[in-house]
Amino acid sequence: MKTILFTLCFFSGMLSLNAQNKGRFSVEINYGLCGNFFVRSYEEITSLYNKSFYNKNFIGLIGGAELKYRLGAVSNIRLGYSRSVNDREIDYSSPTLVITDFHIRHINHFFQLGFERSFSKKKPSLKYDVGLVYMRFNQQEVDVSVFGASFEERNFKTYRLEEGGVFVGLHYSKKIDTKFDIGIRSRLYYLISTNTFDTITLTPTLTYHF
Repeated sequence: MKTILFTLCFFSGMLSLNAQNKGRFSVEINYGLCGNFFVRSYEEITSLYNKSFYNKNFIGLIGGAELKYRLGAVSNIRLGYSRSVNDREIDYSSPTLVITDFHIRHINHFFQLGFERSFSKKKPSLKYDVGLVYMRFNQQEVDVSVFGASFEERNFKTYRLEEGGVFVGLHYSKKIDTKFDIGIRSRLYYLISTNTFDTITLTPTLTYHF
């Protein structure tokens, strides 16, 4: 509830400011592919009596939305949220246990604050961005043995799964009318708290200016 109230207050403030600075705000939505380096890094147990399923597919899907405020002719600040999903299908059988077409998922929640700038006034369609990211995770894991099976989802609430880092990206966009732009964006996320690259993305974008 606190998060919802904060979000409503934030957007109310943004809309109030927009009335005084007409045309400086825009909203961008994006949805596309991501590659997650972390989900392939588990060491899984495989033996005669035990088997673990932790790793997920490197390629997944990501989508999100960002609010932008134009600082000048070629730059803006951005506040956004994205959610990525990487999964894996499990098929397993033993004399005492059968798992068929069961999917485990790894979910990233990205909370982002960034700065975007065009490379030049002559080429405003091509931009770069840099920023900070705070991430929370949901990690599903399965362990099976001769004694049974364990199905677990680790998350922020129970395991405090959170990390912080930075991102860099490129964005190419073109106007399709006075209010809308379409484009494509790529970003790379690096987690300072773990000293690892986490995610790379490639997403089409749609931007509405108001």
